[in-house]
Amino acid sequence: MQVVDLRPPDLPPPPAWVFRVLAGIDTGAVAGLILLVWFAVHSRLLREPWWAKFNLAAAPFFGERIFVMGPGLATLAGAALLFLLFCLLSVAYCLLACSRGAVRASLLAALWMTAWHVFADRWFWPLLDSSAGAWFPWSATVPAHAAMAILLLRCPARYRRLLALLAPEPVSAQPPGEESTGASPGMADVSAGQAETPAEPPAPPAADC
Repeated sequence: MQVVDLRPPDLPPPPAWVFRVLAGIDTGAVAGLILLVWFAVHSRLLREPWWAKFNLAAAPFFGERIFVMGPGLATLAGAALLFLLFCLLSVAYCLLACSRGAVRASLLAALWMTAWHVFADRWFWPLLDSSAGAWFPWSATVPAHAAMAILLLRCPARYRRLLALLAPEPVSAQPPGEESTGASPGMADVSAGQAETPAEPPAPPAADC
């Protein structure tokens, strides 16, 4: 009777860039939530509505109506856009820095967010709306981007943890340092038994009559 093996075949582990993307999403989600809270707090410190920056971020979708809209759909759209932006920044950083050492990763995080700060101040915020510079001043963006640079340092550790969790090293069936002799265990036991069994003494010669 033929026995059918129903066990699923061993699948190869995914490539390393998949784990880098996952680590970037994990870090970017945490950073995005923290920075959204900071933007709301900063708006309240300036005696603005807490949803002001989120509504302004939704200007590409709602146009000039954002200035007369309260908290609602525009707030959710703007917050989602900012959250997605920080996740993409984190993923791009992880693709570059996950395999680097701690010092180089720290320097790259600072350089990455400094470059983004300059780019956003000159092009990204004005792209949302011509008045976006007044709603995203340096007192809001500099602390946010500095905190983002610090949070990006989680990426290499998260990458290594995901790699160890989802793509473990294959375990060898033979202990390390033990070489195969080519003989089966049963033959080894027989050989050992024969080696340990002492030879019988020869029989004494028969006496002459």
